[in-house]
Amino acid sequence: MPMKIHSRTGLYVAFVLWLPVTSVLGGDEIKYRREFEIVPGRNLKIELDVDAATLFIAPNPRTREVSISLYYTEHAFDYDIDFKEPSHRLIVEFSKRDWIRSEKGHLKAEMRILLPSEATMDFKARIKAGEVDMSLGGLPIRRFINKIWAGEVRIDFEKPNPVEMSWLEVNTKIGETTLRRLGNARFRFAEINSGIGELDVDFSGDLLPEAESQIDLDIGETNIYLPETLGLKIYVQKFLFLSQIDLPFEFEKVGKYYINEDYETAEKKMDLTIKAGIGELNLYFRED
Repeated sequence: MPMKIHSRTGLYVAFVLWLPVTSVLGGDEIKYRREFEIVPGRNLKIELDVDAATLFIAPNPRTREVSISLYYTEHAFDYDIDFKEPSHRLIVEFSKRDWIRSEKGHLKAEMRILLPSEATMDFKARIKAGEVDMSLGGLPIRRFINKIWAGEVRIDFEKPNPVEMSWLEVNTKIGETTLRRLGNARFRFAEINSGIGELDVDFSGDLLPEAESQIDLDIGETNIYLPETLGLKIYVQKFLFLSQIDLPFEFEKVGKYYINEDYETAEKKMDLTIKAGIGELNLYFRED
């Protein structure tokens, strides 16, 4: 049976066991926490739709449980959490009530999500504004999509993904994006977009033997960090003279590609397409 909670209309659930713990912290601030038990070995679909918040995501020490914690100003935000058991799908919505209204004082909008390691996951997030901090090391993620309109994004894969990720997408319209140890995501294809801002992409980690990536920056600075032992074939699309590109001397231009000397013999290879807009593009080699 699907379980659904609406902050505006009160709470209704089939069993007392599922009642959430909600406490008023004083004034207009609310702290809310909710847990869901997942089915081990079954794929879990997670969809986040957030208007504005500071969002933190990490592995859950309770490996069969999803935990969601909210800390927010009650009059300014609404939430809707829906866990559909038959389809093993979790939908989390966190919305701002009135974007036009002038708010006096500081609004609280914090969300913390802990994810299980005993279920593969398809993860999709859409965030209008905020700070995003994700530590995803060791989580079995098959597909990953994170889109944010304005804010700061930090995503770190500290440990290798136990499963192969078919698709990885990170899209930040305005703001700063930092992706660390992206090789540990073990993606087959990665699409990374940054409209206006600074983009740092670190491909270190346990990359698949063959992977493909596309990086697109419209305006700003892009820094790409690459493992020394990785075989690379790079195609760069420049925006006329407004793109400043700095490639390591290890690359040789062959036709329209830049290829490093280890490409043919390397155990792991990556084809990288870079669409450089107005700004600076830097590539660096790092030890694995």
